[in-house]
Amino acid sequence: MRAHGVDLPDPFPESFRATLQQLVAGAARTEGDRVDATRARRRQLAQSGVFTGHRPYVGGDDLRRIDWNAYARSGGLFVKLLEEEEPRASAVVVDASATVLAGTPSRWTGALRLAAVAGGLALRHLDAMRLVAGGTDLRLAGPRSLPQLLERLRRLEPGPAESPRAVVERLLDVGHPGHVHWVSHFTDPSALEPALRLLRRHGVRVTGVLPSVPDDRAVAARGWVLVADPATGRKERIAVDGAMVREMQRQLELLARQQDIVFGRSGSPLVRFELPAPGDHSLAAWKEAAWIFRR
Repeated sequence: MRAHGVDLPDPFPESFRATLQQLVAGAARTEGDRVDATRARRRQLAQSGVFTGHRPYVGGDDLRRIDWNAYARSGGLFVKLLEEEEPRASAVVVDASATVLAGTPSRWTGALRLAAVAGGLALRHLDAMRLVAGGTDLRLAGPRSLPQLLERLRRLEPGPAESPRAVVERLLDVGHPGHVHWVSHFTDPSALEPALRLLRRHGVRVTGVLPSVPDDRAVAARGWVLVADPATGRKERIAVDGAMVREMQRQLELLARQQDIVFGRSGSPLVRFELPAPGDHSLAAWKEAAWIFRR
């Protein structure tokens, strides 16, 4: 696979798919009792309260809460949400800008795999999940939808950057999106902050997930480096002296501090996930990712 002059590995080879299945199944064993207890509690809720919206019917829901008027209009089964019921949904946002192509190991490939882990867990444990990335806005439900999610992620192509505000407006256009997992390298914290505040005003929880590569922490030593612009494919060799190394290092540290400050002000966690080495699809390498999305 090649995008903007950059060769990319298959994001979901069989070895990674096997690991993903293990991650989802492992979470089921540890969280299944809690989820079943939550379902049981909701089935016992009184059929009263303020109506706040709908969600798709899931096996095990109380049939008395199906909105038959909605069924007559749409042909789909939907359950009425009451004010005491928390949304059991998740949204996964993937930064699909061309700048995510920069970095070794491939940050783009890592972002897609993190989105697959987040989506897989949501499809297993929640009523629904939503993928927002570039021009993609996909809604899925149920564990059997995982192959469809992987295929849509695999077909994503990096392109022009979308403003964080525009992303948030899309998330909020159909009601509460549930817990939002935002996968990005967050290179413009100043533009991100108003978007995070808007989500907070709507009562939306957000976790920022940054696929981290060694280039995020340290720059190359003195010598010559090949610089590539992922947006245009243009490449140029430049000389790196001591002064440039120090300034680039300062900028990296400044960006990391700004990211932490912006997420801290919004009351949202930012998790930096160190991407495994290329070709490392082992359970040990990706197990931490599952913990991130189960918080």
